[in-house]
Amino acid sequence: MLINELAKATGLSKDSIRHYQEMGLLEVEQQAAGSRTYNQYPDVNLGRIEIIKSGKSMGFTLKEISAHINAYFSGHLTADEQIKIFENKLIGVNAKIEELKESRSYIKHKLALLKSGAGC
Repeated sequence: MLINELAKATGLSKDSIRHYQEMGLLEVEQQAAGSRTYNQYPDVNLGRIEIIKSGKSMGFTLKEISAHINAYFSGHLTADEQIKIFENKLIGVNAKIEELKESRSYIKHKLALLKSGAGC
């Protein structure tokens, strides 16, 4: 399918698709049409984009996703390797949650001081 069709099917912008392509996240085939060459995106990219979206929603960066997506789709990413990836991400998410809790506590404290007239 052409980039317009892939964008429509996935809800992504053409710029996002091009960016994912540049990062090696998508499979692309070149197709000549007269003097022009077009990128054809095989249907496998629909699944790849779902994995990318899912990974991003879990907090994985595109760089992290690109490090593993080809191994995943080729069947070379073992269950143990996947477990390790998700365990490491969970550690990072838990650390981020603790940081956010500290930020929330500090903000609540500052608000209480300001509302009481005590100032900063």
